[in-house]
Amino acid sequence: MAGSQRTRPYHAGAAGATSIAEAEITFSAAAARQLICSLPALSVVLRAWVEVLTAFNAGTSNLLTVGWGAIAAATADDYVATVDESQASLATATGPFAAETAAKDVYVYYTPGDAAATTGKAREFIEYARLTTE
Repeated sequence: MAGSQRTRPYHAGAAGATSIAEAEITFSAAAARQLICSLPALSVVLRAWVEVLTAFNAGTSNLLTVGWGAIAAATADDYVATVDESQASLATATGPFAAETAAKDVYVYYTPGDAAATTGKAREFIEYARLTTE
């Protein structure tokens, strides 16, 4: 299994209420992406972070990013910039970020290093609030 997705809304229909979306990605998702959440239009991402549960071991570089850019564009680091996840660690991004004017799908992207990975598992989180319910 390459990963999973879960959203935990807290009064998600109410303006200003926060939601936390969580996804998990594993080494078997090499050069792939995992959906974390679909942000509604007029949402603000308050925080984003990545927690490595098991270090990735695909050579010297194991990159995770969080964002909404196209995977081929290599710019999908709108919320969490590229971090090397060869070590078990926690990577965070400061926020809040600018409000999104349109709905967007937010993904975690895993790019392995120069070897085949046999281990690696991480959780990614997005905390966001809706500015309006319209």
